[in-house]
Amino acid sequence: MEAKQEEISSYLPTPADADYFKFPFVPYDIQYEFMRNLYEAIEHRNIAILESPTGTGKSLSLICGALKWIEDNASRHENIVETQISVNDDEPVWVAQYRFQQEQKKAIMKKHEQAERLRRIREREAAQRQNNSYRSRFSKKMKVKHDSHKDSNGIDDDLTEFMVDSYRSEDEAHSDDGNGISDNIKALLQKFREGKCLEDFDDYNKSQAEEEDEEPDEIKASIFDYNILLPYCPLKITDLFVKLQIYYASRTHSQLAQFINELRKTGYAEDIKSVSLGSRKTLCINEDVKKLNSLAKMNDRCLEMQKSGNRPEKRCKHLSSEKARMLDFRDHVIAVVRDIEDLVTIGKRLGTCPYYGTRKSIRQAQLVTLPYTLLLQKASRESLGISLKDNIVVIDEAHNLIDTITAIHTVVIDMIHIQRSKAQLTKYLNRYKKMLKGQNVMYIRHLIDLLEALERSLEEFSAKWKDKKDKASREEIKNVNEFVHALGIDNINLYKVEKYLRTSGIARKLNGFVDKLESMEVKINRDESGEVDQYKTSLPSLNQVQSFLMSLTNDDKDGRIIIGFTTTVCPTPNASIQQQQFRPYLKYLLLNPTGQFQDIVHEARSVILAGGTMEPMADFIEQLFPYVNVSRIKKFSCGHIIPSENLLTMAVQKGPSGESLEITFEKRTDTKLIDELGQSLANLCNVIPGGIVCFFASYSYMDQVYRRWQQKGILDRLNKRKKECNKVFQEPRQSELVEQVLREYALHIESSANNTPSAGALLLSVVGGKMSEGINFSDQLGRAIVMVGLPFANMKSVSLMEKMKYMDQKSNGAGMGYYENLCMRAVNQSIGKNFTKTLNVLNLFDKQ
Repeated sequence: MEAKQEEISSYLPTPADADYFKFPFVPYDIQYEFMRNLYEAIEHRNIAILESPTGTGKSLSLICGALKWIEDNASRHENIVETQISVNDDEPVWVAQYRFQQEQKKAIMKKHEQAERLRRIREREAAQRQNNSYRSRFSKKMKVKHDSHKDSNGIDDDLTEFMVDSYRSEDEAHSDDGNGISDNIKALLQKFREGKCLEDFDDYNKSQAEEEDEEPDEIKASIFDYNILLPYCPLKITDLFVKLQIYYASRTHSQLAQFINELRKTGYAEDIKSVSLGSRKTLCINEDVKKLNSLAKMNDRCLEMQKSGNRPEKRCKHLSSEKARMLDFRDHVIAVVRDIEDLVTIGKRLGTCPYYGTRKSIRQAQLVTLPYTLLLQKASRESLGISLKDNIVVIDEAHNLIDTITAIHTVVIDMIHIQRSKAQLTKYLNRYKKMLKGQNVMYIRHLIDLLEALERSLEEFSAKWKDKKDKASREEIKNVNEFVHALGIDNINLYKVEKYLRTSGIARKLNGFVDKLESMEVKINRDESGEVDQYKTSLPSLNQVQSFLMSLTNDDKDGRIIIGFTTTVCPTPNASIQQQQFRPYLKYLLLNPTGQFQDIVHEARSVILAGGTMEPMADFIEQLFPYVNVSRIKKFSCGHIIPSENLLTMAVQKGPSGESLEITFEKRTDTKLIDELGQSLANLCNVIPGGIVCFFASYSYMDQVYRRWQQKGILDRLNKRKKECNKVFQEPRQSELVEQVLREYALHIESSANNTPSAGALLLSVVGGKMSEGINFSDQLGRAIVMVGLPFANMKSVSLMEKMKYMDQKSNGAGMGYYENLCMRAVNQSIGKNFTKTLNVLNLFDKQ
């Protein structure tokens, strides 16, 4: 036994053979080194920052390196007998051993049954694809008849469905109402009066527990005697042991879909159990929910439709009470590697909700893919039932990680949100005050008091700058503790209010209540003048206020409160005149992302940050891992697979006329400079075939330059250089138009290449915009990149200045370094993420 224990504690050797990783192609040396570093980091429970340029097979390297470790980790437990049998004092050892064997046999048989179901699903789908009749057969086998119920839009006079449940804070959970009987005991007594036995009292929790145990996702101890149990189960030994999970996160669903496509190319795709998670917006198949115009409303509507007291026609028909349907959907999810679109298709065919079906699949999956927001927010992880304990977290496109964490936990509310929430809560309290139980009335009044305090603070700030014309530049910064003290709410425990908001779901209840009143044409969303607010946002007000109040419970040093004005252009009776309206706002600015990421680092076995451009890596160490021992942090950065002679980098100082191309913030609007820039691009278009992508610092500057080129005829010259007309494309501001522009850009280059070697197109884009990442301009689509100036952030921004000040307090001079790194990371992402892939095929400047 001691020898076996020693074998378990020893480290797995890092593979010394590239073939060991089952890479679908012969890997480049840098791919092999990437996989080795990843494998070693996971084995040694390290944090790894891995950089691999676009075009070097980063996704495949992540897949093969991580999944190979999962496979080896299971294999190292083979033939190890390690049992932990609980023996009662009055129970012989052989009885405990027999009981243990029976439990293990039962678990193995369940796994075997599931494996058989998955095998049949895989074989059936493979046969259907082979016969080229996948759709017809799939539909025939999986179609489920449903009652033709549609959600009723009828209005109930009774609004009790939106009343919050009885609530008691934790320190008063065992208190009574003066008669010595708690709420729990009252509920039990009521069940007895109704003639119901104790066994039936908690049917819901009982069924939930049974469902969780239906398919055990892991075996906690090793098998006591393989010879006894193996005849009952023809599975591999490695299938009987604990399978650690990999949580792979990226920024967008399209990037996750690309990752799934890469996974399908590998040999692991045949056996890996994977599931892709998403929001209701991407997975919901209920048409009445999908038509809502915001995610928050979709969430609220979905939750309301699940209430047990609803009539059948008001419940979601895709959330069946039949356990077998949900288990069948789960088997189809993990049987084959699928992306979000596949899951929606499966859900429609089976008539089962993909959103909840994927959540039920998490425990059975070895690989879970999900977007940033679901991983980085603790509340989202808890709602999904995600446990990172001793599991592996891989964050791709991690160059955005710090900014994403900051953005997620930075909250803005304005006067309209506060006033609307107060009016809604007051209406809600007046409606339900006599029916609310527990401490609901007290906490709702606390919330109203908090809203009134926030409203007073904004009124005082607004009055202070009432006569000032340049209100947009007036901002104040306060520490969190200072701000809370100034509100005068010392009698209210914010931590208890925060817990009440989370536990009671009052924001969701209030949203449903308001929507019902609005449908009854009872307008309560009015400003102080009595006019209906025409700038109503899609996100319910109390949700935003709740996020702001929760942020006030963070450490004082981790954030700041900014008070300022937002500017809104309002219509006037005279259409030619526009009036500016200034609304005060409150903003919680997160300065320190360390605390928000710390839970993930502490729970996970290993955290992997990967990206095409991760430099400067010091930023990640300083802002995310300052408390981690440096010996645990591993860094790896590989070069590119292209030879250096195929790359030409130039800093152009002067244009064709000899004018200086000094594109600073002060000089960038100079018409002579803009004209010279256009002439320079025209000359480049004359010698570079294929596609050229030109990056500007902002949409506004790109539009300004474009208009000037139109006026001076430079745009015509650019088109002429590309041999055809209308060959200069602009990145659109609307996300839904991006795909169309890219398609036209690619089609023109492809069609032009057959006619003239020097033909092509020019694409004007924005740094940090929709085309600066996540899009690979391969081969002819990206023969050259032009960066117009450097995209330095606005130094006068209060948020930026406060962040730089915070960085300087941690380390002298770090603030300016942070400012410069923001710019260079954006540049690196634009020029490195999308275009280095093309240079391994073509020289940047071919001689004509």
